[in-house]
Amino acid sequence: MHEESNQLPLSAMTGILVVGSGAREHAIIWGIAKSSPGVPLYAAPGNAGIETLATCLPLYSAAEVVDWTRDKGRLLVVIGPEAPLAEGIADLLRQQGHVVVGPSRDAAQLESSKVFAKRFMDRYQIPTATWQVFRDRQSLWDYVIQQKTFPLVLKQSRLAQGKGVVVAADREEALQTITDWSHDPAVFADGIIVEQCLIGKEVSVHILTNGQDYVWLPLAQDYKRLTPEPHSPNTGGMGAYAPVDWLSPKERQVIDDEILRPVVKAIAEEHLLYRGILYVGLMMTVDGPKVLEFNVRLGDPETEVLIPIVDIPWVEWWWALGQGHLLETQLPPPSRAAVAVVLASEGYPKHPMTGQSINIEPVAGTVVFHAATVREQGELKAQGGRVLTVVGLGDNIDKARQQSYAQVAAITFPHSQHRRDIAANIEAN
Repeated sequence: MHEESNQLPLSAMTGILVVGSGAREHAIIWGIAKSSPGVPLYAAPGNAGIETLATCLPLYSAAEVVDWTRDKGRLLVVIGPEAPLAEGIADLLRQQGHVVVGPSRDAAQLESSKVFAKRFMDRYQIPTATWQVFRDRQSLWDYVIQQKTFPLVLKQSRLAQGKGVVVAADREEALQTITDWSHDPAVFADGIIVEQCLIGKEVSVHILTNGQDYVWLPLAQDYKRLTPEPHSPNTGGMGAYAPVDWLSPKERQVIDDEILRPVVKAIAEEHLLYRGILYVGLMMTVDGPKVLEFNVRLGDPETEVLIPIVDIPWVEWWWALGQGHLLETQLPPPSRAAVAVVLASEGYPKHPMTGQSINIEPVAGTVVFHAATVREQGELKAQGGRVLTVVGLGDNIDKARQQSYAQVAAITFPHSQHRRDIAANIEAN
């Protein structure tokens, strides 16, 4: 594996900061806390669950985070969400001498601009859906009117928190989507992509990479739609499970040969500074795997099922990765299975209710990761859309699923919603 000569020892670390406030960041901190590095652990801004493990800081922008870190020695900084990466927070923190897990602003365009990502894939012959980009409403409208084959996929090129993709079943839905999106002129600034609808089974592939070499994390699968209905709204994710065992070794090899190795090689050829996680959303089609999207960070809710099943010293891995180094050529196999069920507020994804009181009665064999929670006068309350991610652990997916739903049943959360089919009928999903 690639190794830099100037590796800093763990003793050079003065503290650990995880940027973000969701269940993904709670899971990252949970994994770090198990390694117990003996240095201060911070979250910016964190949430009511994270505050039991780390000191939560009222820092809500990249600028505030960068300013706070100026006099804190050499921190390990793990950046959870995509927005600060797109703003270039990793570059600014590296300039201050911190060890940062997260790609540069230039590399983050693989997620922050789907147009950039599509052109990148076309340049290096990485398999993806055929596509076109439109930067004005009328030309897009005219194009949809002329189409005779549906469904059609419409994607906002910019960051849209997992909600900027619509698989339009017919012309009417496609035109309604254009109308809805046209209320925000910024949607067309980087363009709207229209692409071929790929048919197959989705899988979430995560790798830890220093931009030259990489190691696989276990495969995961998430559930993007609000309900099991095929035309239900896309969300940031309503559940997930790992590991995925329905891919054959041959299929994994094809993913490695045709997608992962070419992508990492292309990152190196484009001189993109990449020290972190690359999450490739794939569709396994009859023509082989094709890239649906790149994410330049851990997925959510995939993180919540990956961290608990990978038994590695996360602090040592993050510290090495932030310096461009991978500790091993592969990770140990998953020690258990995990199933995550997201509890969201009524009205999510468009108009989530807030302020509901929540009570959690713990169930053995589970972990509850907080997302949009706050503690007011000692009472836990919902503060947004996806509020909790309930993770069940077990020897296999079925046992993990039973644990997860047992914990869901032991949570009092009025005006909430969740899917009841996570990790059920996996082969058919």
